[in-house]
Amino acid sequence: MRDTLKKISAYVPSPWGRARVGVLFLLFPFTFYAQSNVFPTSGNVGIGTTNPEEKLDVYGNLRLGGINGTIINPDTDVSSLNPGSTSTAVSVKGRKWGHFVVDIFGNDDKDSFAIRTDSNKDGVLDNIPFLVNNTGNIGMGTTNPGTWKLAVNGNIRAKEIKVETGWSDFVFEESYNLPTLEEVEQHIKEKGHLKDIPSAKEVEENGIFLGEMDAKLLQKIEELTLYMIELKKENQQLRKEIDALKKP
Repeated sequence: MRDTLKKISAYVPSPWGRARVGVLFLLFPFTFYAQSNVFPTSGNVGIGTTNPEEKLDVYGNLRLGGINGTIINPDTDVSSLNPGSTSTAVSVKGRKWGHFVVDIFGNDDKDSFAIRTDSNKDGVLDNIPFLVNNTGNIGMGTTNPGTWKLAVNGNIRAKEIKVETGWSDFVFEESYNLPTLEEVEQHIKEKGHLKDIPSAKEVEENGIFLGEMDAKLLQKIEELTLYMIELKKENQQLRKEIDALKKP
C-alpha cells in the first residue's frame, strides 16, 4: 500500500493534497472491516449480515415505499396484546404510524396469525379484530375462538346463511307420540315454556344453535298443524250432528 501511495502522490503536486490522499488510504481499510453487507456477483446477498443463508438475507427491518411505506419487522413487541405466551412477533406494518399490522406470533398452543389495528389512531396497536389460531379456528372481535371454527364477538350481517342440520318431519310419522293439548297445557303451567324448547334463562346463559332451534320450532309448527287437522275433523263431525238434529 505504501508503494501505491507514493505512485498516487506523484500525481498530486500539493503537499496538502498529498496529505488528504494519505488520510483516505488510512481510512480505506476500515470501511471494509466495518462492512456488514454482502453483494457478491453470485450466490446469496446479505444486508446487515456478512453470512447470508438465503438469496436475500436481511438482518433488521425492511421498509418498502419510502417513509410512509410498509415495514416488515421480524421482532415486533406484542407483549401487551399477545394472546399467547410470547412477547414478540413477525409483523407487516402499513402506514407511517402503524395503524395496521399483520403479525405471526406464538411458539405455544396459541400460535396465531393476527391483524392488529390502531383503533384510536394514536400510534398504539391496541386492537385485534381478526385472528386465526394454530388449529385453524378464527376469532373476530375475540382472541380466543376456542373450539369454534368461527367465533364472532359482535353482530353479523349477511344476505343468506345455510345451516346443514337434521329436520323434524318425524312428527308426521305414524309412530310419533303427539302430546295431547291437555299435556301441553300442563307442561306450560309447570315449566313456563313449551316442551323441548329451552327457557328464556337457558337461552340467556347458553345461547342457541340456529339449526337445532329451527328444527325444534318446525317440530312445534308441525304439531300445531296436526292439532288443527284434528280440530277440523272434530268440527266437521259436530256440524254433521247439528245438521242431523235440525232435520224434522
